[in-house]
Amino acid sequence: MAILFRFMKTAYIDVDGYWGIAICYDYDVSNQEDEHTLWGYMRSFGMKERSINKALNILSNYNTGMCVSNNDVRMSGIFISKATSSSEWWSSCLHELRHSAQAIIDYYGADWNEDDAYLTGFLTKRAVEILGKPCF
Repeated sequence: MAILFRFMKTAYIDVDGYWGIAICYDYDVSNQEDEHTLWGYMRSFGMKERSINKALNILSNYNTGMCVSNNDVRMSGIFISKATSSSEWWSSCLHELRHSAQAIIDYYGADWNEDDAYLTGFLTKRAVEILGKPCF
């Protein structure tokens, strides 16, 4: 009988040194180790206990995601729950990348027009290159 170990996956997108995006996915909030790791990530983005508990409750459902940004460290954290299909997973990922793009644009005071479209495209391209086809 083989014992399979499954670990939460993380990826990092560097936006040319201006901003970072940490993406956490393929986790199980009922797994104590995954929950502890998620707590650490969420605390590093300034989330408080009550908000983290609410977030973990939401993220325990399929086809959900969340983006948290912290201007002090110029980073966004994206948390993507398990999905019912790869297209649902990518839908959640792209939705949360859009929130990251908004945080970056707002932080740097850029125009919210073509800039956000190009940035969202850049982030999508990087996510596909880094993440490929994730498990779901």
